Amino acid sequence: MVTGLFAAVSFDEGETWPHIRLVSDDGSGREIETMDKRPFTMDLNTAEPGGYLTACQSEDGIIHLISSQQHYAFNLEWLTTLPPAKAKI
Repeated sequence: MVTGLFAAVSFDEGETWPHIRLVSDDGSGREIETMDKRPFTMDLNTAEPGGYLTACQSEDGIIHLISSQQHYAFNLEWLTTLPPAKAKI
């Protein structure tokens, strides 16, 4: 099962969302902190479980997603690329 924070992109004003990806570092697992200070393990199938979010895209094309405790940075290519084979969405 895949759980946690997802990112998605639409190219048709929100009619369809062809690319949906778990916001994770695609690694084998590392512990990070959630907004309530509890740890969880981020890995191929588990992302941050929740938080207050904001996002923007910088001039260099990097998408910056800020949660209550974490800063994620990725580009459109990452978002539109399939995740590693072990992740089952």
